[in-house]
Amino acid sequence: MITIQDVLKSDVFQKYNILAGENGLLREVTTITIAEVPDSANWLRGGELVCSTAFFISNTELEQNRWIESLIANGASALAIKTSRFLGVLPKNIIECANKHNFPIIELDHEVTWPVIIESFMSFLTDQRVKIMELIEDIQRNLINLVLENNTVQTLVNKISELVGNTIIIEDAKLNVIAFGNVEGDIQSHLDSPLLKERISNDFRQNVMKSNFYKKIKSGDKKQTLETYIDRPELGNIRNYMIPIFSNKTIYGFISLLESHQMYSTKDLMILKNSSTAIALQLMKQYLNQQTYRKKNLALIEDIIHGRIHTQIVFEYDFLNVNLSNPMIAILVDYTEPNLENNYFWERSEDLITMIIKKHLNKYFNQVLIGNNGSLFTLLVSFQPNQIKGITSLVKQTMFSALEELSNQFGVNKFSIGIGGAFPSLEMTGKSFKQASTALSVVKKCYGRRGNLLHFEEIGIHRILSMIQDTTKIKDFCDDFLLDLKKYDEENGDVLINTLHEYLICDCVVKETAKKMFVHPNTVSYRIKKIKELIKHDLDIPEFKFAYLFALESYDLLK
Repeated sequence: MITIQDVLKSDVFQKYNILAGENGLLREVTTITIAEVPDSANWLRGGELVCSTAFFISNTELEQNRWIESLIANGASALAIKTSRFLGVLPKNIIECANKHNFPIIELDHEVTWPVIIESFMSFLTDQRVKIMELIEDIQRNLINLVLENNTVQTLVNKISELVGNTIIIEDAKLNVIAFGNVEGDIQSHLDSPLLKERISNDFRQNVMKSNFYKKIKSGDKKQTLETYIDRPELGNIRNYMIPIFSNKTIYGFISLLESHQMYSTKDLMILKNSSTAIALQLMKQYLNQQTYRKKNLALIEDIIHGRIHTQIVFEYDFLNVNLSNPMIAILVDYTEPNLENNYFWERSEDLITMIIKKHLNKYFNQVLIGNNGSLFTLLVSFQPNQIKGITSLVKQTMFSALEELSNQFGVNKFSIGIGGAFPSLEMTGKSFKQASTALSVVKKCYGRRGNLLHFEEIGIHRILSMIQDTTKIKDFCDDFLLDLKKYDEENGDVLINTLHEYLICDCVVKETAKKMFVHPNTVSYRIKKIKELIKHDLDIPEFKFAYLFALESYDLLK
């Protein structure tokens, strides 16, 4: 950024006197213009050093103030004036107005002509811009070299933070923090600061995601920037400047400059924008590496599940000290993805899901393999043979903890989890996987009544249903028992099928059924009476009681 103070150091401004607005000398200036008519402020675009003799200024204070205020309102950076030509002495009210707005008014030597001032100013401005561009090119070259030398995103962020003298934050396309760096380099103390906590808070994240800026970024508008303010009682309004990180048509996330230590300048913002290229390159490399790693993990998992334990991929993992001698229990996690924004929006959901699950499982298990194919995650958890009795309970408890954190991060009811059985040898992992697949299928089809996490051993009737290949016969069975109830519900907008289902699950206890359905017991009694009128068989006979429960569970699965 080139300021009024910088311009005053050039040769043509050797003889000057600051008449007002000395506190505004750090205002940015981008060009110069001559203003010798009263309405000249209407032509300004912002950032101008306005030169004038002010011969047209009215003798009334009101008109004088209006002229100065119009320059300020239209973005002028400062006023350079030759008072000796017409004014003699700058009116006191103009000085007061300029001081009030920190608007510099600079008195020039009357012998210097406007063409000389303009030529000198533009020459100085060009020289300064060339120096800035050379600096930017040098910075960009150094950052690209850091990427090519396989440095981490964190290393790049620390370097950028050092260059701009403020906090730098890198976030993915969903505004999850990837890395941040501060000037002192003490990450932990900075992480504890109230300012950074507020900046990376979920409230700040949600406000940005609801903004027009974010919507335009999602639609592919690369030119969008966002400047926001964080109000801290002890610091005042702190600015945060955010720009997208694009590579070709893909948005990888955002880079932000947080004004944590000093006011940022135009030069700092130029550094920020040019740094985004290096960050995009590094994130792209990171993404490709993670994709390769995930594919290898998935290939290894598939080999273990299918009993292929002597393949090349297994050998590679053996070389990396992965223990394949202990038995493994299989877990399947299905993420119900929200509508993915578009093909150009980089999702890090896979990384975050993997990280959260591993964090919880690694508290109790030394070896956890995770691979995913889209939104379906397959986990193999290694355990000691002597742990087999309590392993399923521990795995279920741990996955409940992971599910709670996943729900906080991604939203409630976004995940379904099926857990297979534990067997004494690695060769039986395939059986555990099939059981986990069955458990996951039941969770997804009976959502709500079964919860969203189920172990295979907890499945009752559904185990029988999962063995039946020809669903046509099951459908015929359901129709024999439930068709009359289904027609009645459709014609009358009632819920007799649901009521019967809950009634049978609650062992035909009206009060328990009413409690689960959030209705009055009399309502349940009335519905059961109607149900008994419509169905063909007596619910008091155990055989038919079970048959109706079987039909209702089957009906849920077929839906």
